[in-house]
Amino acid sequence: MSVLVVDDQQSMRGICKYILTQLGFKDIHEAKSGRDALGKLEKTNVDLIISDWNMDDIDGLTLLKVIRKHPKTQAMPFIMATGRSDKEQVKEAISAGVNNYIIKPFDAGTMKKRIEAVIGVLS
Repeated sequence: MSVLVVDDQQSMRGICKYILTQLGFKDIHEAKSGRDALGKLEKTNVDLIISDWNMDDIDGLTLLKVIRKHPKTQAMPFIMATGRSDKEQVKEAISAGVNNYIIKPFDAGTMKKRIEAVIGVLS
């Protein structure tokens, strides 16, 4: 299973990759922005996206909306990572088609629960 981690902060991408590796994921791609993620999705098959909400050029919500519009990616599992647990923001993400969300900072246990809720039990 291949995962794309989208975050404009390298340290956050590193933490995410470390946790995903602990959970048994081996095929992990990184994107430093929404625009970078869209470019990578054109060239790479990905099974799951974990994206930060607040990024400069294309934010996580816009990225989600673009992904949901394309037949190739519209059903792709998408987990939004955010530093805020604003209910309005969560509602907006749900109406845009997010599969789950995770509040930063998170640990491996929380990440595992969020991923399993979307794709099923990890072996």
